[in-house]
Amino acid sequence: MTPSTVTISPRSSKAGRNPPRSRPPRNLTPAERVDPTEAPLGIADKLGLSGLALYILLKPFYMLPSGLPQVGDFLLIIMLTLLAFQRRVYFSKEARAFTGWMVLFAVHATVVNVTWSAILADKKVMLYAAYYVFNVGLVILCLRYGFLKPKVTLVVIAYATTASVVLQAGASFLADKEEMIRQTISFNNPNQLGYWSLLSLCIFLSIANRLKFPWYMQTLVPICLCYTVALSLSKAAMLASVLTIFIHVVKNRKMLVIAIVLAGIGYVALEKSAIVDHVTNRIDNIGQQYDDSFYARGYLRIIAWPQYVLLGAGEGAIYRWDDSEYSDDRFEIHSTMATILFSYGLVGLTLFLSAIWCIYRGTSLGQFLYVLPPFLYGITHQGLRFSLFWLLFAVVLVLGSIREKGGRQQEGAKKA
Repeated sequence: MTPSTVTISPRSSKAGRNPPRSRPPRNLTPAERVDPTEAPLGIADKLGLSGLALYILLKPFYMLPSGLPQVGDFLLIIMLTLLAFQRRVYFSKEARAFTGWMVLFAVHATVVNVTWSAILADKKVMLYAAYYVFNVGLVILCLRYGFLKPKVTLVVIAYATTASVVLQAGASFLADKEEMIRQTISFNNPNQLGYWSLLSLCIFLSIANRLKFPWYMQTLVPICLCYTVALSLSKAAMLASVLTIFIHVVKNRKMLVIAIVLAGIGYVALEKSAIVDHVTNRIDNIGQQYDDSFYARGYLRIIAWPQYVLLGAGEGAIYRWDDSEYSDDRFEIHSTMATILFSYGLVGLTLFLSAIWCIYRGTSLGQFLYVLPPFLYGITHQGLRFSLFWLLFAVVLVLGSIREKGGRQQEGAKKA
């Protein structure tokens, strides 16, 4: 029997000497496809992060009337336009879900406001949709850089917030209006100053809770923000700021001791100052003034006009509501969640709460707690359109991605 022969072709011989390079598995998670620690920052990314920092710095400066785009907003519009030409970055599952729910909320808000604008022949109503489209764009921008380079992005936001806070605190001595008890600094009204101070405090402390910063920075920023929120004399902002600091210091005994000591020193030093007298009077008057009730904040408008609870009545055009008997019919409902329910109905409220649920799922409970103080403020104020409110959501989601990646690295080390 003739033994069989095996012919080896040059191609198979070459393949044997140089085995083909194995392809990476296709079932990688989104966070594993792009490793933020290894992804290099190009010129466009560096300019984008610089633009984000400059936006945070310029956001408090109101050069135009409230409701119109400010200096920082024009910068952000340019950054969002350039974002379409930059490389794609994969988000975590929760961040993708959050973005999807918020996009749907913005679409619903746009449809509702445009529809009512056509029905009422009032062009101003449709302009409210721009707030949510704009803020969703800010969220996507922050998440994009956050999932590309989480720690770098968070550090940039923290230092930009620090610079903005110090600048506002310093400017307060130049912009002090002695004829006014409640100060505004560079804002148009005191509530804007108080809400900005609260949101800046939540953003900074949430990042400081996860990343390390110099002790003097962790001390200076809260002190400056407590000072600016006191200048605003916003009762809701002051109470929510106290809750934020409590959430932060209760996790760290050393920080708790430092906070108590600094609060004692501050009170003794400022005991006889005008600002302490003003703050004390405002706190003592909680619940005693006419506008401290749900009655005066416009909540009863929801009960008086229940037909709008399903799909929403849109924002603006407040001349529609003849409810001066139990509310101030010159203003919108003074509540974040009540505004969502009345203006965008149960549909809008479901979309918004679904997005918040994604934040809860995408981060730890300790980080999620920093999202709650603005909602406390929102019980008596409408803070939904404020951009830093949306930036806080993105920051907490990025912090959650760091926790998720750290957990995967520890799991991989144990298996190795």
